[in-house]
Amino acid sequence: MAASSHREIERKFLVRHDGWRAQVVGEPVVMRAGYVSRRKEASIRVRFEGEAAILTLKGQAIDPEGRERPEFNIPIPADQGAAILESGMVDGGVIRKTRYRVQVGESLFEVDEFEHPRAGLVLAEIELPSADADFERPDWLGEEVTADGRYSNAMIAGEA
Repeated sequence: MAASSHREIERKFLVRHDGWRAQVVGEPVVMRAGYVSRRKEASIRVRFEGEAAILTLKGQAIDPEGRERPEFNIPIPADQGAAILESGMVDGGVIRKTRYRVQVGESLFEVDEFEHPRAGLVLAEIELPSADADFERPDWLGEEVTADGRYSNAMIAGEA
C-alpha cells in the first residue's frame, strides 16, 4: 500500500438496527487502533487493519459540520506498528472493532462494531466526493453524529 494524502470527506451515523448485515460485501476486517496524539487540531494514530499497519495523521475539520479534513495514511511495518501500540506512547487505550463494508445502491458504507471500549456501539461511515454529495439513506441509518466529538475514534480511545 502506497502512502496517500487527501482531504477526507466523511459522514458518520449511529446504526438503528441490524438490517445492514444483509448488504455486507466481502470479509469483515478486525481492527485495532491507538492514538499517539488526540489533539483537536491534529491526531496521529497507528491502526491495524487485519495484519497491515497504517500511520494516519488527521487535521482539524475545515468545515463547520466536521465533514471535511486533511488526512495522510502511511503504511508502516507491522512490527513497528505493534511496538508503538505497546510502547506506552499511546494517549488513552487501544480501540478494538470489526469493520464491515456495506453496499447500498451506489454507496459504500463502512460499519464498525466496537468491541473495546463501548462494546455494542455500532457506527456507519460513508466517504463522499464532496461535502454536499447525495447518497441513499437506508432505514438502518440513524442519527448523524459527524460533528459530535463523543463518537470520534480519538475520543473513544480515551475511554479504553
